[in-house]
Amino acid sequence: MKTVAILVKNGIGFGHLRRAVLIAEAIQSRGRLKPVIISQASSLSLFKNTPVDVINFPLLHRVSSAVAEDAYTAILDRLLDKLDPAVVVEDTYPDPRYLALPSLAHRPRLLVMRRLDGASFDHLRTQGRFAAFDKILIAQSRADFAREGHSGDSAAAVECSGRFSFVGNLSYTPASEEIARTRAEYAPHGEPLVVVNGGAGGDQMPDGYGDRLFGACAQVAERLLITGHRARFVFVTGPYYAGKPLSETANVTVRRYEPRLAALLAAAHVAVIKPGNNALSEALSGQAHLVLVPDVSFLEGLDEHAGRVADHYGGATSTADPDALEPLVREALARPPRTERPKANHEGLLQTLDAIEDLADAVEPRVLKRQLMLALTLGEGRDVTGLRDVLPPLLGSAVPLDGTSVPDADSPPSESVLRRGERAGIVALPAGEPPSVPPQELVDRGARLAITPAPVPRAITRWIQLAPAVPALGVLAAEYVVARKGSLDENLRQIARTATHNETACAIVDLSRLADDDSVKHYLHGLAEWLGTQPVTLLSSEETIARVTQRLLEQS
Repeated sequence: MKTVAILVKNGIGFGHLRRAVLIAEAIQSRGRLKPVIISQASSLSLFKNTPVDVINFPLLHRVSSAVAEDAYTAILDRLLDKLDPAVVVEDTYPDPRYLALPSLAHRPRLLVMRRLDGASFDHLRTQGRFAAFDKILIAQSRADFAREGHSGDSAAAVECSGRFSFVGNLSYTPASEEIARTRAEYAPHGEPLVVVNGGAGGDQMPDGYGDRLFGACAQVAERLLITGHRARFVFVTGPYYAGKPLSETANVTVRRYEPRLAALLAAAHVAVIKPGNNALSEALSGQAHLVLVPDVSFLEGLDEHAGRVADHYGGATSTADPDALEPLVREALARPPRTERPKANHEGLLQTLDAIEDLADAVEPRVLKRQLMLALTLGEGRDVTGLRDVLPPLLGSAVPLDGTSVPDADSPPSESVLRRGERAGIVALPAGEPPSVPPQELVDRGARLAITPAPVPRAITRWIQLAPAVPALGVLAAEYVVARKGSLDENLRQIARTATHNETACAIVDLSRLADDDSVKHYLHGLAEWLGTQPVTLLSSEETIARVTQRLLEQS
């Protein structure tokens, strides 16, 4: 049976591991592939009951970090070579140390990416961190991803490169019976539950977040007890918690690790949590009112994210201050259970498993032919509707341009706008001044790529840069070919030159100088006959847009 290696390296978090275990156990249940989790967790608590094979590297504290990292990387390289995985799954965000591992150099790779704030995503993209992956699954909805404030280039890369897919949030959803059992255990007399969790308990910065959070909540619990409130508090500190010891009281239960945390959060009336990906997702699946206490978190931008979640689902954000938390907890306890919650994402896990299995299926490698997008125009104001009907089969992927003047167009631009079922379009820009409308207007009409005769005019470059669109409008320089009677041989030399010298080549063939429809048809048949003898693949509009936007994933 083929092996899937799931690489998770994190010493202070637990959400990454919980997501990896969820995926690995689902892979094992299908029985088609054998998952192996490779991690470097400080606690093995999460792995105690999983049937999946786990290899956990120790964290070395008595040697320099450089020595420890070198040792980890060398051993991991040998381990992966021995495991010989059919596909490698990385979790959370790209790890630069994996890029140079010889054992991973030619293996299919998939990234399951949790939410990243816009600036962090842009930073990773411009460093070329995403380029090594065959597929990148974003564990967010498309709408939530857009709310992160991504740059135009990042939005274009995600939408059009063909590498990214949205699978929605991936987290464990407990059954109602499990939730009821957990609630009965922690609140046997029906008391309202306040669950406090700060993730795995580790600090990304030496600011004592866990100590402050649980210390503040202990004071809130004491104040409620003094006033006779029935609420019970459950502190799940996480196995990495290193703050002051916490004592259980008449209304406080302390757990270092709770394997049923998802059910406990779903059973709560109030959840006071650090809004990390997993704990927040699990709390949202239940009825708890949210009191979100953000902390510094690598690449996540928790403050802004917490505010958006509280606005959408109700709840509040706070600091780890008992005077700030107490009124929020009291107010939440006085309200009926929350009814606004996200839909369960059962399909997302299935899509993830399908993507992993697709990559694990061996595909015979092949050397690609030269890539060419061929655009055809009949000239200004001429309808290209009938042009598709006379295209020879070998020119089936050619892109007819409708000849509409871009600034005055009342419908989406060029390519007869969009073909049925296509999501992205091509707009042809003249070699002179740019359109009078901003790039965003063309993008809103459906355009994702502008082609213009080479070299790209500086005016068009400035037009793009001064008013960047979201997603960005790509630009591709094209060889402008004018078809005339008897010019076919000369035109073929032009097309051959651009296809040879450009990785993603584009040629705009202007057919307006040909005398009549028969001349156009004769010219196109000659062009098709020649292309059929060349090592060239004609790209569709979507394929061209994907190849141009894939450049945005390379280091810049």
